[in-house]
Amino acid sequence: MFYKEDVMSLTFLSFVTLSLFMLHEFDEIILIRPWISQNQDHQGYQKEMFIARRGSYLSAESIALMIADEFLLAFILLLLAILFRIPELALAIGFCHTLHLLGHIMQVFRFRRWVPGGFTALMTFPILTLVFVLYLSQQSISWSLLLILSVLVMAFLLANLAFLHSRAQKLEAWIYRISKVD
Repeated sequence: MFYKEDVMSLTFLSFVTLSLFMLHEFDEIILIRPWISQNQDHQGYQKEMFIARRGSYLSAESIALMIADEFLLAFILLLLAILFRIPELALAIGFCHTLHLLGHIMQVFRFRRWVPGGFTALMTFPILTLVFVLYLSQQSISWSLLLILSVLVMAFLLANLAFLHSRAQKLEAWIYRISKVD
């Protein structure tokens, strides 16, 4: 049986954060292209985040590749947090993901319907919040380090995502180039 201290370890925090991140990202991989295809001509949805940037979401494959890149970065950062015992880094990654979820939740309320990522955002947001509250109630952290790392991680991940979006056409071409048999 688990002891209270074992359940809220840094490793558990990292595992839950990464698992819920991927669950949410699968929602996006599955729904973004059908959502764009079916709603891109609707005037009321022109400012919806996926439709507004539809040029970055060319196929489910390219979306999955961009998400795989983000997953790899999150995995490496969480692994570093565990190996070097930096809970603030793991929390910063979790907080950045939670802010991402809030964007989807706001879209659900704005458009009054499910949007890609909206369902899992609503389902995983309270779980992540509970995990953070429980972790913070049992572990001491440096709040200043958490704030600094949160800003740095958010800037790093957003810059990476912007880079990926700017290369969407090239990523799509690369996928088809490497999958072709000569």
